[in-house]
Amino acid sequence: MNAKTTLLFIVLAIALSASCRGRDSEPPATEMPPSESLSESEPPPQSAISERAAAAFAGLDPIRFQQGEDWRVFRIEAGASNAAYVVDEELFADATRKYGLKVGKTVVVGETQDVMGLMQIDLAQRSIGGNRFVVFLPTLRTDQKLRDAWIRENALESDRFPLAIFVAERLLEAPDTYQEGDEVTFQLEGDLEIRGTSMNTVWDVTASLNGGTIRGSMQTRLRMTTLGFDPPNFANTLTVQDEFAVRINFVGRQE
Repeated sequence: MNAKTTLLFIVLAIALSASCRGRDSEPPATEMPPSESLSESEPPPQSAISERAAAAFAGLDPIRFQQGEDWRVFRIEAGASNAAYVVDEELFADATRKYGLKVGKTVVVGETQDVMGLMQIDLAQRSIGGNRFVVFLPTLRTDQKLRDAWIRENALESDRFPLAIFVAERLLEAPDTYQEGDEVTFQLEGDLEIRGTSMNTVWDVTASLNGGTIRGSMQTRLRMTTLGFDPPNFANTLTVQDEFAVRINFVGRQE
C-alpha cells in the first residue's frame, strides 16, 4: 500500500462527528409539532456542483418542516460553501527518498464544493426545525491524485456510499439574545450517516445573519481510532495524528 496515499484515509472525517451528547434540557426538533407538508429537496444549480453530485442529491427524500410564521428556511449555496477535513502529519527522511516529499510537519487539507443543505430556524425560540447537510464524497480533493483515488476506492468506498448526511436534532448553547448582524456561537447535535453507519455528532458553529443571508462555519474534531482505524505510522517515513478537524464553511439564502 502506498504510504503517500494511505495517510488520507482519514477523510472518514467527513463523518463530521465526535460522539457527544447534548443537554437534556434542550428540546429536540422531533418534539415540536410536525408539519403536514413536505418540502421538495431540490439540488443546487448544476453549474455550482458536479453532475454526479447533482444526480446523487436529486435522489434524497423530501425534508419535513415545522409550521409557524417564526420559522425561516435557508438553502445552502453550493458555489459559496465547502466541506473539508484537516489533519497534521509529520514526514521523515524516507519520505524525501521515496516520494520526494519535504521532511517536517505539515497540514493536509481535503475539500469539496459539492455540498447542499436546507435548515429551518426559529430565532425567537432558538430552535432548529427540518434540516439536512449533505456532502458528495467522491469529489474530495487534496494536492495528490493518487491519495484521492485511494480514499475513494478503499477508505470511504465512496462509489458505493457517495453521500455523508448530517441531520441536526438539537440547537445547543444558543445566546439568550440576538440582534441581526451579530456573530454568534452555538452547537448543533444530531445524527451523521456515512458508509451505511449512523452516529451521534456535535458541531461548534459560528454564524451571522444579515437580511436573508446566513454565513458561518461549523467544525468538529474526531479520532481515527474512534472510527475503527489506526492512524498511519510508517517507520522513518511518516506519522499522522489520530485526532483531526472537520469543517464546513457555508452561505445560506432564505427561501
